[in-house]
Amino acid sequence: MKRKITIFTYLLLFVHVVTADYPLISYTIKSRDPLYSQHQQDIELWYSDRAKSQPLMIFRYIPLPSEDIFSVAAAFNVPYDTLATLNNWNAPDLLKAGDEVLIPNIPGVFVPIVPEDEWEKNLSEITRSSDAIQVIIRLEDNKNRMFRFHPGDKFSSDERISFLGSSFSLPIRQGNITSSFGYRSHPLTGELSFHPGIDIRTPVGTPVFAARNGIVHDIGTLKVHGLYVIINHDGGYQTVYAHLDGVPVKVGQSVGAGEQIASSGNSGLSTGPHLHFEIRKNGKPTNPATLTAFHELK
Repeated sequence: MKRKITIFTYLLLFVHVVTADYPLISYTIKSRDPLYSQHQQDIELWYSDRAKSQPLMIFRYIPLPSEDIFSVAAAFNVPYDTLATLNNWNAPDLLKAGDEVLIPNIPGVFVPIVPEDEWEKNLSEITRSSDAIQVIIRLEDNKNRMFRFHPGDKFSSDERISFLGSSFSLPIRQGNITSSFGYRSHPLTGELSFHPGIDIRTPVGTPVFAARNGIVHDIGTLKVHGLYVIINHDGGYQTVYAHLDGVPVKVGQSVGAGEQIASSGNSGLSTGPHLHFEIRKNGKPTNPATLTAFHELK
């Protein structure tokens, strides 16, 4: 069904009304589709900080069978958070090939003024970092809907966990990533080796939290990892927290996501105070960066 929306954006009682026929972008190639080229120019201006006051515009796009929400978000250079909130998706698999997708020319989060389900209610309860713009958008059933649009905002850690389903919350609230997942030159030996987790530099004594609900599987000390904790989670997942300074939990104890399970330290073979964090799926290391919102570290 053709979605009705237009690009007449105007101010009426402090509400931006975006209605009429939204232009259909057919190709995500600038040379083949001038509308896509226009969209990308707007996005580039936004990210360059030269057009923060540009008017909100809405486009339509029909994904190919091979595309999902992540590839569409990448093609349009907007966060998947933006697509999910504008199109009312509470899970990644709700984008279906052949269905029209609404694509804005400004990244941000769209929060319905009147929530219609639990997902939307949760969206409305989160404090956002940017000032809201009230917008009215006409959806495919010709129904006008009012949103609070927060330009430049993204999901909170909890929203991302809820949306992705199998994700994990941050194991630590402050620090800088000093070593990523994958092959690297070992910081002590200089030899090429596989790093099965992520290292986060943080002062000794920083609280370390369970990244997901689970049961403490093992606590111990190793020459390399120093003091460590391993937690079992549903779905065949385990999380590992190493180079710790203190561990207040016990083996067999149930812990909730966000519950403190340790303090960071500098134990084991270490070049300085940091947390080593791993996520394992059925015993095999998985890149934590794909499942955890590390960009939100302070």
